[in-house]
Amino acid sequence: MRVARAPLLASLLFVGLACAAEKKGSIGAVLSRDNDTGALYVRDLSPDLDAERAGLLPGDELVKIEGRYVRDLDAKEIRALLRGDVGSSVRLTIVRGEEVRRVRVERRALLDAKKEERPRTETIAE
Repeated sequence: MRVARAPLLASLLFVGLACAAEKKGSIGAVLSRDNDTGALYVRDLSPDLDAERAGLLPGDELVKIEGRYVRDLDAKEIRALLRGDVGSSVRLTIVRGEEVRRVRVERRALLDAKKEERPRTETIAE
């Protein structure tokens, strides 16, 4: 049985990708995928984390992650490329209007403000 989906955006939430015990981190962005084209967009940013510091803005299209076209990747592959050791970086190619930008974003542990020792959980809806 297939679940009905919104025609455009299925959310891929990457805000809480960190696992403090394993020292894994993420870029601090909420991304959404266009179901028709496979395009991946920045939907929201975590304040003061590296995606925001690198200049990403809501509406930016992520074209490449580490040189790989995101339209060729499934959600699991995208998560694997965006996750990594805290302090390591990931190369992104984004499109904003007519401009193509290449940025390097450092992965950070994303901790819950109420309990700093416990990382947020990840939610993905397709």
